[in-house]
Order: sequence, then C-alpha cells, then structure tokens
Amino acid sequence: MSRIARPSKPDVLAELDPLLRDAGPSLAPWTHPLGSHEDERAYVPDYAILRSLLAVPIEQGHAQSQQSGRVAKSLDAYVAHELRRAGFDPGTVFPRLRMPRAMPPEMSDVEEAIDHLVTVLDEYESFTSQRLKPAPLRSAIMRLASVKLGGSETNVLGRFYKKQVDAVVLSDWLRGPDVLVSGKTQFSSYLNNKNNRYEEAIGEAHNLRDRYPLAAMGFAYLVRSNVSQGGAYELLRDLLVRLRRPDGPFDATVLLVAEWDDETLNLSSVEDPAPSLALPRFFEDLLNAVMSYTPVDVYQRVRAQKLGEPEGGFPLSEDGSDEPGG
Repeated sequence: MSRIARPSKPDVLAELDPLLRDAGPSLAPWTHPLGSHEDERAYVPDYAILRSLLAVPIEQGHAQSQQSGRVAKSLDAYVAHELRRAGFDPGTVFPRLRMPRAMPPEMSDVEEAIDHLVTVLDEYESFTSQRLKPAPLRSAIMRLASVKLGGSETNVLGRFYKKQVDAVVLSDWLRGPDVLVSGKTQFSSYLNNKNNRYEEAIGEAHNLRDRYPLAAMGFAYLVRSNVSQGGAYELLRDLLVRLRRPDGPFDATVLLVAEWDDETLNLSSVEDPAPSLALPRFFEDLLNAVMSYTPVDVYQRVRAQKLGEPEGGFPLSEDGSDEPGG
C-alpha cells in the first residue's frame, strides 16, 4: 500500500526573511546613554524592524482573525532577530532565517555540507549543460538535500506537557534550552476571562521552569491601542509586572501596543508605553538572566557586547573554543 503524503504546513515566515536579511544583525544593541558612566550600557532595540515585521501580516488582514497566528509569528521572528543582534550564534536561535526553522545546532555542519554538495552539483550541471550521470547518483544527492534535519516549530518538553515555545536559544542539544520566550497577541475582549489568562501564563511558566530551572524565560504581549478602554491597559500592565521576578516565574516581560487603521490596515505605530515593561528592559533582563545562569566561559560574545572584554580576555571553554554557544 502506497503512503499518501500529508501536505506540509506553509512556511509563513518565508515572506519575512527578506526583511530580516536586509536588516542583518545591524549594530550591537548596547550603547552608552548620554551622561552615563563608561561601564554603563543600555539596550537599544531595533524598533524599525519590529514595525516592518508586524506590518506584513497586519496589512494583509491577519490581525482581524487572531486564529491565523500570523501576527504572533512576526513577533516571534522579531524576538529571534534581537537575540541574534545580542550576540547569540544565529544557528542556535529559533526561528532561524531559513527552513527548517528549528534544528539541533549540532546538525549545522551537516546542513553546511549538504548545501555545498548541492551547490557543486548545480555548478557541474550548469558547466557541462547536462545532468549528472548515472541518474541514481543525482537522485541520491537530491534525496539527501531533502532530508528533514529539523522542523518548523519549537516544541519543548515541560514537566507536565509538551509546549510550543515561540523563540528559543538552544546552544547545545544535550544541555537543553538556555532562553525560552513566549509571545501572545490580543486585539480585543481584553477583560474577558482575564483570570484565565493569568492562570495560563503561570501554568505555562511553571511547566517549563520546573524542567529547565536555569533557562532565561521571557513573556512578550502584543495588544492594540484599544486596550486603553475600560481599564484593560492598567490591568494588563499590572499582570505582566506580577509575572516577572522576583514575584513571578518570568525573568523578563514586555507589553507592546500597535495601532493601525481599520480601513486601510496601515500600521502607524508600535510602542512600549509602560517604562517598566518596555523593550529595552525586557532584553536587558533576559540577557542578564542568561549571563547569570551560565558560567563566564559561555556566551562570550553576548557578554563582551554588554560588558566589554575583561582584562586578560575570556577563558577558553572545555572544547578549546573562545565562543561557546555564540
């Protein structure tokens, strides 16, 4: 009996890739605030790329149906972009800038070798104007290129259940995740089931925290400007502050507010109006947690961007590398 191939899920992040490639890692996000001490550095998020990424699904009408999850995917892509800017190895940050969006970092050398093999095949056939012979050899190479090294989703096993996490830094398959970020979007009915939303966040956090006690965990919440109606903004602001340590399970929380026109669907702004829940603090808290939970010989590029090179340099890791895990 022949197998019927199931249609694969569309890669909704593909249309965002050109924006992210054009943005690149850009400049290091840490800067010296005016009048600050030489050792003090503040995190400056890339607000321009955030707006560009969110504008794609919003202007396509996907914000009118949150079930599509397209706006949330753009938020995931943005968080991953900032983690790459912060100094993490791009191969360890999910979602990646190509398919598969999540892949064990140890497979990066295999992926590179396959890419090289396919490039050589293409160059050979272009130069000779004929397909590689014998045909089974070419077929074997193309089958190898189609091997699924990873997936499109970042599913992480928690204490009680498997959870799809929106942005992850997985520096080592054996060690497990070092950064876990959950994102949520909501554009209406903010006061409905407000207690349930708090309980969901708490349950999700403890499900992951119990299994990965040393993972830096963040929670990003994107809403629309109509959140100011009925006191929902203050309620949500208070909830997100309470979810953050020392009282809550998350290391970092952020509240983002987007505004767009219902007729044209043009996105006019994306802001973080609560200073205690702004993007700079979110990434500072998240990165500080990463550096606190890992030894000094890990994530040296992340440490160097914020703290500068220490006197005498960083120690070598156990494998002799000076850039473990990025």
